[in-house]
Amino acid sequence: MSTLRISGLASGMDTDLMVESLMKVERLKVDRFEQNKQIALWRQEAYNNMNKLFANFILNTRKNFGLTKTTSTGIALNYSYTSVDYLRKAVSSKEDVASVTSTSKALNGTFNIEVKQLATSGSITSAELDNLDDIQLDGMKFRIKGTEDGQFVTITVKGSTMNDLVKAINEKKDETKVMAFYDSENKRLFLQSTVTGENSKIQLSRVSGEDGDEGYKFLEKVRGEGFKKINGQDAIIQYNGVDLKYSSNNINFNGLNIVLKAEGKTTISVSTNVDGIMEKIEQLINDYNELIDKVSQAINEKRYSQYYPLSQDEKKAMHEDDVKLWEEKAKSGMLSRDELITRTLQAIRTDLYRNVGGVSGSFKNLIEIGITTESYTRGTTGGKLQIDKEKLRAAIEKDPEGVMELLFKEPEKLDRADFPDTDEGKRQYEAAERANRRDNGGIFTRVYDNLIDGMKAIIDRAGPGQDADLLRSIKSNILIDFVTSKSSISDLDREVLNINRRIDDLNAQLIRKENAYYAKFANMEKMLQQMYSQSNWLAQQFMR
Repeated sequence: MSTLRISGLASGMDTDLMVESLMKVERLKVDRFEQNKQIALWRQEAYNNMNKLFANFILNTRKNFGLTKTTSTGIALNYSYTSVDYLRKAVSSKEDVASVTSTSKALNGTFNIEVKQLATSGSITSAELDNLDDIQLDGMKFRIKGTEDGQFVTITVKGSTMNDLVKAINEKKDETKVMAFYDSENKRLFLQSTVTGENSKIQLSRVSGEDGDEGYKFLEKVRGEGFKKINGQDAIIQYNGVDLKYSSNNINFNGLNIVLKAEGKTTISVSTNVDGIMEKIEQLINDYNELIDKVSQAINEKRYSQYYPLSQDEKKAMHEDDVKLWEEKAKSGMLSRDELITRTLQAIRTDLYRNVGGVSGSFKNLIEIGITTESYTRGTTGGKLQIDKEKLRAAIEKDPEGVMELLFKEPEKLDRADFPDTDEGKRQYEAAERANRRDNGGIFTRVYDNLIDGMKAIIDRAGPGQDADLLRSIKSNILIDFVTSKSSISDLDREVLNINRRIDDLNAQLIRKENAYYAKFANMEKMLQQMYSQSNWLAQQFMR
């Protein structure tokens, strides 16, 4: 409820202006809290941006190496370095005979194969179906299967046209392994097995009892004059004078994925994909150095404490460009010398040159493959990496799997059953597993682990911001501790809530203070009015 104030009638003073001037001083406390609140929000934003930077580095570098793949629904799936297919480069001399790609099990070498026969699928071409007037298609039943060892599946037609029959067959194709189409111009039904090889044989059969009568009459017409049935056959390739059979034209041979296309001979050559692996590692190091640059800039950025967040009144009094420049200074250094981020960088640098335990390949540290730390330069946090390209190339040529193991090895997990089934046992297991990953994990497996630890600490400090889905794509349970132990309220969220409560209390005090000032001025006006009235009465008395 608003109060109607009529001031200054007796004194002639601008009471509103005087109260406004008095309240400006009182509002300074609120302004300071508003500034503190804005700084907390800016720090929260800076932390969230840092977590986004960490997450995108992990996601993008893993994608570049084929260690993370995103499904059509946006779910990120992680893979081992042993599953990548680019370490070896396979080439077929005759792509029209067979094309080839390598797997992680491929070995360098050259060999010749002859494609003697392609795998085919079973098929049926019906007789000409030009007269079906005596058959009730709607509700008709018959049985079908597309493989010799498969089970018959009953087909029930719903509708009175051949298109309805084709639809009924195709709806069961996953069970029958048979697809159908109808050529209305030539009035023939075509059935094709969805699998290849000698097992691919389409068979048709009636349904027992009266339910199968219409289907039986239909199958008799299908098997009429012009009916043709072809059984599938296996693919046959010859290698070292021996015939090898496969049920499909997509075969795995000698650690290679080969697609057979035509009969003929081809030579397949497999070699280490040195240039491809080099390119990926160089990109990884560049991305890492860019990350270090950005993090270093954030924690070394100067903090201008004399540039405080502007109030709305102050912004209105300044030019738009001046406001922008002021706020750039005011927001500078939000993460200057931040202990969480500094601790994360220190952990990464410490683990970069720790030997990787339990390797099966040729390398156990980065120096052995030609990756070292750049010399420290003033104004940076250090830790950037540099590559001796000749040494790295030689390492890849010698043992590409060993290079990948050194970078991305995932150690075997410890057995939880070896620890007590208690809360303390859980803590012991988690500590031991962390040490296991630190001692036996690949170099960048450790980098990722340290970044994730830093991200968790930042989430506790500032929350996930708008990037919860991105953070979960890095580690699905990354927010569990934040939700359970922090009740989804970060330290900065709590700080802002406390500031808001203090601002509300101060605003309530200001309202009471303002009302008190107006009450005092109103009382003064009242006393002046009484004095003027008495003076007027006395003056009138003397004039009689």
